[in-house]
Amino acid sequence: MKTLSVLLILLAVICTGCGGGGGGDAENAATERNNVTSTDDMKASLESIAQSGEMGSAAMGFRETLEELKKTDSAKADQLLSDLEKLEAASSPAATKKIAKGMADKL
Repeated sequence: MKTLSVLLILLAVICTGCGGGGGGDAENAATERNNVTSTDDMKASLESIAQSGEMGSAAMGFRETLEELKKTDSAKADQLLSDLEKLEAASSPAATKKIAKGMADKL
């Protein structure tokens, strides 16, 4: 009888699991917010960077978005890619703000 009770408790624990599936939605939403997929998203992110002077994860997806832009407007994409290199290398918040504002204005 004790063995049966232990097996039933063990079975209940195994079937219940850890419950790790519930937190995935919040993680996916955060990833989607940080993943820039259009020039409109990119412009909004750049305007935010121009206000704060900090890039953080806001710049995720910029390069991919600009590679897509190359298909329709190669000259603009090349200029923005050059600016992105400068933005990534910026060493002060003031420089980051200036470059981000210039990039947003080009979009």
